[in-house]
Amino acid sequence: MKWWWMIPALSLVACVPVKKFKDLEASKAALEQKLNKKIDDCESRNTDLTAEMRNLEGQRTALDKRISMLYDSLSDCRSQLAENQAYIKSLGDKLDEQKKNLAAELDAKNKAIQLKEIELNNALSRAETERNKMMEMQAELEKTSARVRTLEGELNRKDSAVRALKEEISKALAGFDQLDIKVENRNGKVYVSMADKLLFKSGSTAVDAKGKDALLKLASALNKNPDVQVTVEGHTDNKPMNSEKIKDNWDLSVLRATSIVRILSVEGKMSDKRITATGRGETQPIADNGSAEGRAKNRRTEIILSPRLDKILDILNTN
Repeated sequence: MKWWWMIPALSLVACVPVKKFKDLEASKAALEQKLNKKIDDCESRNTDLTAEMRNLEGQRTALDKRISMLYDSLSDCRSQLAENQAYIKSLGDKLDEQKKNLAAELDAKNKAIQLKEIELNNALSRAETERNKMMEMQAELEKTSARVRTLEGELNRKDSAVRALKEEISKALAGFDQLDIKVENRNGKVYVSMADKLLFKSGSTAVDAKGKDALLKLASALNKNPDVQVTVEGHTDNKPMNSEKIKDNWDLSVLRATSIVRILSVEGKMSDKRITATGRGETQPIADNGSAEGRAKNRRTEIILSPRLDKILDILNTN
């Protein structure tokens, strides 16, 4: 195909000089070379364009697929949008209904609040009345508290006095420790318990010498405490008395108590206005009367020392 032009050229060979022929040959060769290069460039360009076309076709396929997917997604979005719009409308309807219900509820609550305000005002009025009563009660309570504090102070002083009295009595009777004398605090009082063997012989109401000595020591200590009231209590066991002078254990306990009172008041020089004699008989045992040891413990005299409670009674009786 590249040599189609040679036929007319050959027909001109005879007509042109050799030089021109050579020039034409050279031109032809140059033209052929340029044409071949052009053809090569076109073929290379065609190859590149073909590759680019294939690449573009691949991209177009991918784009077509992407567009199809986007259409599908758009369709889904439109369906979802329709559903959302329907849901929003439903919510709007529900909200309107709730709004009506809330308005009705608010109205009912406002009415209830008005009633509560009326009740509150009434309650405040009652509370003011109660507050006034509370203030009166508070004032009364403060007065009572002051009385209680005063009473506590007096009770503390009484307790201190009882403790001091016990110590003083214990010191006064310290020399009689071996003679079964007990000194103790009980119920805010000092109890001096003396065994029967210290004071009396069996069935007798006369106080022995050792017992009289102990009673005079006690009287000496009590004379230093003139505000202390003294009660002498006689106690026996449950053995019945068999004597013409003493009828029973009641008799025995009272007679022994009065014997001790006489010693305290006459020989001990204590005021008889502060001394009381009582007899308990066998009614208040401290041990089992079924044994000799128990009966010995029950045969006793208790001298009960009580500080005067005048100030405490005055406080209690104060309005």
